[in-house]
Amino acid sequence: MTDLRSRCSGRTTFSEGGSLEQIRLGETDYVRPDRAYLEQWKPGGVTGEQRLWIKTPADSARPGDGLSSCTRPFASFGKAKKGKTSRVAGRAAVELTVTDAGDGGGQGGTYTFHVATEGDPHLLRVAYKGADFDTTTTFTAFDEPLDIKAPDPAEVLDSQEAPR
Repeated sequence: MTDLRSRCSGRTTFSEGGSLEQIRLGETDYVRPDRAYLEQWKPGGVTGEQRLWIKTPADSARPGDGLSSCTRPFASFGKAKKGKTSRVAGRAAVELTVTDAGDGGGQGGTYTFHVATEGDPHLLRVAYKGADFDTTTTFTAFDEPLDIKAPDPAEVLDSQEAPR
């Protein structure tokens, strides 16, 4: 979910295993890794499910760390080619493919944008395939109220206050 400005929430799932949940409220991120994600960093060091959120400044997020920007910018980097029709979450869509050669400052790779062909032409899904990683982002609940709240304070660890 995103307001396309400063509030969003989502989950990033990694092909190697594990996932991160994220809530961004203005300048603050709340991040909750699952057990499989933590096992990637410290094998055998995690028991039980991870229920705590880590509070951290949004500006500490870095490309490739699995955290998302609420604005979801897509820079113009190539010409879209119309592809086949498909269905995304039960909605008819057309695929538009754009290849980024990486020579204009982009990362290189292929983006496939799935755009609704019935009703409003909302962007339903973006799939990226590159040399180093693949990602898929799905968009839903258009024009519905955005209800994003911070986690319960009893379930939050503040990274700025944690001992080093």
